[in-house]
Amino acid sequence: MYDFLRFFPENLPDLGFKGYVFLTEKGCGVVVRASTPRELREKLKNVREDVIVAVEAKNPEVCREAVMRKKVDIILDSVERELDYATIKLAAEKDVAIELGLSKFLKTRGALRVKLFEQLMDEIFVIKKFRAPFIISSAAENFWELRSRKQIENFFSFFGCNVKDARSYAERLVRRYYDPNYIMDGFEVLE
Repeated sequence: MYDFLRFFPENLPDLGFKGYVFLTEKGCGVVVRASTPRELREKLKNVREDVIVAVEAKNPEVCREAVMRKKVDIILDSVERELDYATIKLAAEKDVAIELGLSKFLKTRGALRVKLFEQLMDEIFVIKKFRAPFIISSAAENFWELRSRKQIENFFSFFGCNVKDARSYAERLVRRYYDPNYIMDGFEVLE
């Protein structure tokens, strides 16, 4: 399983992951932040083709627009993100992964955290229904938000996530960009 981080740590401890995807300027992925669909389209024009593209948006219309764009690989999780039924269905059709991150639960308290738990259960239900690609990660923005693979898997499996599916989607996404023998799902170069 891979963890998707929003920062580049200097001394990364062994947390049980197969690897890490750094969504930073120096990393192997790019985060595009937009507040309107038009702004998203403009920013995606300047993104290279050889990196994982992740979109972080608060607005449901921006998430829906991101799912429909060919360059976008992941819809990132945040406290403000709202995904509707149609967006998750489109993500399943367009093969865009939906991130379920642990860090937003570490940042919140009280009634907001309860709301996030309810929202997570609803998202998991719809993801299962349409078999949409999803990844689970720590979504850490700093060293203190890092968690071990086992902690992340236990947390999301408690809410009904299929951890094996999340692992395979993350593996497939990373292989798509960084494995020279990968052609497409089901095909690869054998030497």
